[in-house]
Amino acid sequence: MINLDELLKELESNKEIEFERLKKEFRNDDVVIEMENFDKSFVEKWYVAMAGQKFAGHIWKTGEDWKYTIEDFPSVAKALAQNEHTNKDTITYILFFAKGLEKDKNTKSLGYSIQDLVFKHPVFPEARYDIFDGGADFYESMAGSLALLPTMLKNPNYPPDALLMVMNKVDEINSKTEGIIKDVLKHDNFDFPPSKIENQISKSYSEQFYVDGQYKFSQNVYLHTQYITTITKTSDEELEIYSKNGEAYKNAYRTYRISGIPKVYNAMKKEVILDVLKNIEWNANIYHTEGDLEIESDVNQNIIEDMINDQDGDDYWDEGKTEVNFVGELDDLGYMEAAKKDIFDPPKDHPGHPDIYNMKIIAIEAKLTSVDVYDAETDKEMFSWTYEGEKASSEDNLKETLKLVSEMK
Repeated sequence: MINLDELLKELESNKEIEFERLKKEFRNDDVVIEMENFDKSFVEKWYVAMAGQKFAGHIWKTGEDWKYTIEDFPSVAKALAQNEHTNKDTITYILFFAKGLEKDKNTKSLGYSIQDLVFKHPVFPEARYDIFDGGADFYESMAGSLALLPTMLKNPNYPPDALLMVMNKVDEINSKTEGIIKDVLKHDNFDFPPSKIENQISKSYSEQFYVDGQYKFSQNVYLHTQYITTITKTSDEELEIYSKNGEAYKNAYRTYRISGIPKVYNAMKKEVILDVLKNIEWNANIYHTEGDLEIESDVNQNIIEDMINDQDGDDYWDEGKTEVNFVGELDDLGYMEAAKKDIFDPPKDHPGHPDIYNMKIIAIEAKLTSVDVYDAETDKEMFSWTYEGEKASSEDNLKETLKLVSEMK
């Protein structure tokens, strides 16, 4: 007996089942008959998985072959549009099917989603003269479509001459057209110098990026970083205490050194980013004088100030990670520090919150543990790595980030 559940699992996990096996084991008469015993949701999953197969187009060779399936299950059309191996005839058919979905408010969103996938599909440019009656050029008609071009330009096979058409349709420079022009100039298929652009508006705008025979762009990035820190805080008190050796400490106060505190910092500016990547581990001493902060450290002051201002009360509950010391005047030796264990009958520690939380920070020890690099324009993650000691888990990502940052203005 055929086990359709197991076959479905394979269809979903292996997208490159060979054509002969696909036809013999997954598309035979017994499978079709057995499928009638399953509910509609299972059948939909089956055809969605089948639509994602590399060799599905060898069985369903045209869009018409999928007609009744996608009418019953529009999600199958989306799966076909996502499959880079779907052929031109089917992709064209799906585009018209998506247009129909857009007319119904219940399926409009799915229709637009399928349309976007079709425009980005690598085979779609081959259908440029098959969309309109009379064979008009689809790309020529879309060259000025500001709404659709951001999606269409993601197609890796966008025709070079059609890219030039887009440049020659620019009417003005604004935030929308700036993005479109940059997408064209960055496209792998655009290999025209500004002198080949007839439109003076886009030509003039493009010239600023043309250096040494190629278009060059500085890409702004920012870092989302995570640190493990040790924070030292000081109490505002005057105590008279004695060491176990009988030494008297006058005007004493306590310091609380709390280790293992996680900190997050977003580095936005070029100089700060470079400082973050240069200083994997750093220390800072903070002095509070008449309401002002004086910071002594090799790392950028913005990072330290951010960590001082960004506190979480939960970090200061004692979980065995807090070291308590006493600082006081010891005869003629001046102010000296003593560990709590060396003090006779020391007073009870302050509670973590609110007391320690509200104390002033006098020192920070920080160790960078991970870095995520984001495109500042799209807010999409580009690279990431972690640190073991001072070694990055991906030296290539670190080098590429340093290269991008060095080109930032």
